[in-house]
Amino acid sequence: MATGLDRIDHRILSLLRQDGRMAHSAIAKAVGLSGPAVHERVRKLEQRGIIEGYTAVLNHDLMNRPYGAFCMITVSEGNEFAIDDPIVARICEEPDVLEFHRIAGQDCYLVKIRTSTSGELEKLLRRVRSIHGVARTRTTIVLSTELEKPTIEVPTEEEAELTEVT
Repeated sequence: MATGLDRIDHRILSLLRQDGRMAHSAIAKAVGLSGPAVHERVRKLEQRGIIEGYTAVLNHDLMNRPYGAFCMITVSEGNEFAIDDPIVARICEEPDVLEFHRIAGQDCYLVKIRTSTSGELEKLLRRVRSIHGVARTRTTIVLSTELEKPTIEVPTEEEAELTEVT
């Protein structure tokens, strides 16, 4: 947990989470500080790695990527974690792969995918299955999405204090 965040830092993070383009002057007004003071706080939050970056959240339907899927990937024995870098690198090179997670359980990886057509999804899955060391894939197609958050919630000050104590 990020230590050393005060009430104002939490409020700044909440405001930026809602609108990453919010002007420092607007943030300053909301938190009761001057613009330069907010600028300095944001700079320090960035330097500490608490704010990792800023991005535009694109509408996948309007950007012609309506087909969503989650793919569970299992590697063949002997290709697990210690020597899986080439497999991971190859999968992460795919432009339609949005997330890649190493997981515990029956499978080795969980990959989030968005493609323009079901045919493009099939081609991507064929490429993944053809990677040396991939034993199998299991894919679940997304029918609709009720909730998709681009980032985590800002923890409350109470949650932050509890985490720092434990």
